[in-house]
Amino acid sequence: GWWFGPKVGGDQVWAYNGNKASPTPPLGGWQVPWDGPEDPTLRLTAVAGSAPAAGHTAMQQGQGQGQYAPAMQQQQSQGQYARPQMPAAVAPRQVVPQQTAAYVAQQEAERQRREVERQKALAEQQRRREEEEKKRRDIEEENRRKQAEREAEQARKAAELKQRREEEEAKRKEQAAALAVRKVIQRVRVATPETYDALRTELEEAQVKHLETMGSQADKVSQEATQTLEQTQKRLDDIVAKREEEERRQQEAEKRKLEEAEKVEKLKGEMAAIVKEAEAKIAETKGMEADFSKPDLSPEAALEAASASQQAVSSTCDALTKAEGSLREKWLDMGDNEASWQVKREVQDMIRVVADGRLVMETLSKAADWAKQKAERKAASLAKEKERRGAFDKHDGDKDGTLSRAEVVAFSKTEFDFELPSSTLDKIMRTLEPVEFKKFRSLFQKVAIARSEVRARTERAEEERRRLLLEEQRAAVSKIAADAGELLGEAESTLGRAEGEARPLATVGPDELGADGLKELASTIEKLIEGAQALLDQVSEKSRKMEGECGANEDLKGYEQSFLPRLNGRLSRSQARAEKILALLESARERAVRKAYAEMDLKRSASVTAIRAKMGEEGKSGEDYFKSLADGESLSKDRFVALLKGFGEVELVEGQAEKLFEHIVGTGASEMSQVRFLELIRLYYKCVKHTVMSEGLPIKSKTVRKLEVGEVLEVVEGPAKEESVGVVRVKCKAMQDDALGWVTIAGNQGTPFLEPGGNFYACIKETVLTDALSVQESKTIRKVAKGEVIEVLEFTKKDDALDIRRIRGQAKLDGATGWITVSGNQGTAYLEAC
Repeated sequence: GWWFGPKVGGDQVWAYNGNKASPTPPLGGWQVPWDGPEDPTLRLTAVAGSAPAAGHTAMQQGQGQGQYAPAMQQQQSQGQYARPQMPAAVAPRQVVPQQTAAYVAQQEAERQRREVERQKALAEQQRRREEEEKKRRDIEEENRRKQAEREAEQARKAAELKQRREEEEAKRKEQAAALAVRKVIQRVRVATPETYDALRTELEEAQVKHLETMGSQADKVSQEATQTLEQTQKRLDDIVAKREEEERRQQEAEKRKLEEAEKVEKLKGEMAAIVKEAEAKIAETKGMEADFSKPDLSPEAALEAASASQQAVSSTCDALTKAEGSLREKWLDMGDNEASWQVKREVQDMIRVVADGRLVMETLSKAADWAKQKAERKAASLAKEKERRGAFDKHDGDKDGTLSRAEVVAFSKTEFDFELPSSTLDKIMRTLEPVEFKKFRSLFQKVAIARSEVRARTERAEEERRRLLLEEQRAAVSKIAADAGELLGEAESTLGRAEGEARPLATVGPDELGADGLKELASTIEKLIEGAQALLDQVSEKSRKMEGECGANEDLKGYEQSFLPRLNGRLSRSQARAEKILALLESARERAVRKAYAEMDLKRSASVTAIRAKMGEEGKSGEDYFKSLADGESLSKDRFVALLKGFGEVELVEGQAEKLFEHIVGTGASEMSQVRFLELIRLYYKCVKHTVMSEGLPIKSKTVRKLEVGEVLEVVEGPAKEESVGVVRVKCKAMQDDALGWVTIAGNQGTPFLEPGGNFYACIKETVLTDALSVQESKTIRKVAKGEVIEVLEFTKKDDALDIRRIRGQAKLDGATGWITVSGNQGTAYLEAC
């Protein structure tokens, strides 16, 4: 088929025509876009002339049958392009001589450019070879030096090794002799009173035998022997004293053991008496069980006997508690000794007797309680029987021993407040008539059942009404949930569009949008987010409404959980998406501000370069050049803009010169003062090699002073060429001491003495930017992060209150201006020169 696009063989297509039979581009039937519907308004017109140049619209047949160029006639009066019309004819491709000449010129320029690049590459290659040769010679020299050092070191180590071996041999003999004596000293240290005298004699003999051989260690070993004898004698004296003390303690322990045995035996007898008394009390109380267990007792007598037994059980339990406490106290009084452990089992048996008695009392108490309950139930049953007889007699008005229909109806009304239906009454009478006293309970039950059935029917009807009402309420809640879901879906769709629009904002680097593009796109996305947030707020309101309605209605409690978890989950995710996009917007706006500042700063640098070049051409100082431009004391915005537009090397789009003026002077300003103009065109150099500052342009003029590496100089005049030696010099002011004079930028052999810069500092430790020189009396503008670059506006000044050095500068990141510390009073560096 036929394809319509900007370039033959390109990868971009505007329209497509599936007509494969036509040898020339079809006039109509084009799909726009290529995979869209047919657009009847697209018509082609072929024009005579040359083939399309690179970048012009081109057309290609998919089968490679030919190339044709559609023409779009430009409507000059309206400034727009018209759609192509009907084709007249397709002209063959022609070659235009003017285009051929331009092509040849272009090829020649390209050849020359490549030749220049080749020459540069050859020069760079030669420089690299020279550097590599110098590096190789340096490495060989370093290797020779290191070899000589290694040989000298090996000779020194050999001499030291020989001397060390001789010293070690002498020392070994001394140590062997000292070791022999020390072995005896070690045996003396562990001597007993029985072996001490023999070991002492052996030590003295060993000292005499090895005295001369020990050499320098003799005195030290002798001191060790003396100290060991003293310590051993003291230790043996302690052993003898301890043996005597141990014998004394054993005698006292035997005496204490006899006393403890006597005490334990006495306490055991007292405990046995307590247990005997408790057993008697248990037996007496247990004998009362027969008083309430007789089967022929009346309810009143059984109640009286059971109550008396319970009182006795309570009294006995109190006695047992007291006895148990006494037993435990006496057991503690026995103490923790051998005698008490010998009677431990007997004491435990006594305590167990008391505990078993308590179990017996608990069983007896339960039996008495059961008998009491049984008697109470029997008494209640008799009273109920008497009550029913009284009720029957009450409703038996004619005293004939039976209840008639009228009496049954009266009974139902009186006892149950219930009007018996006729059908129910007939059924009861057929079943129970004649209604005697023995059937009175059955009558009571049937009337109660009938009333329950009527109430149940009423309750079922009420339940049905409540069910229908609940369904209506649930339907209302479901409607709220559905509405919230629709709103949430709309919000999610809006967030999706916002995320799609926001993708370019995430691009950071050379391909990201410009400052204006970032701001415009951020505003568009912000409107989408505001719309989505309004929808999310409505969803939140409906969610709260559901919770409120379900929480206020007992029947609806928990019903909202059918919708809220999923709804709130989607809501949370949507809010998180919105917050993420807003964070991206905030970041993009910050980048836009910084990018706009950076773009303006580049234009500012280009403008300053152009102004200083113009000043150099005209041979004027900054003050003179300002006076030639200004109206009196200030330079107007219009004149400054006209000045910039006159520089061909400064590329400025429409309105950018005005923005640059405000970037330099401030938003809303219409004039630039001479001070601000001179500050704008200030140029700095830093000294990179020791040189001198002289009074005049000639290099042989009187020297002002020497310049140190790292000094910063501000250009006052120049650059100017010193013709006698062919070097370029500038008149500068040293920022260190305001010294004024001429300095050479580079020697006639290319050796650099000065390099542009020196008025930029890099932050190497996070600090703050303040609005005044004094740290204590100023306010913080913002933090300065590590790595930020600061342009110096005023060089180092001292804050006397804190004894620190500070500069006034402008952050290149966002243009923030203020005072910043170079180094603290403890030597901590915050800034270093770039």
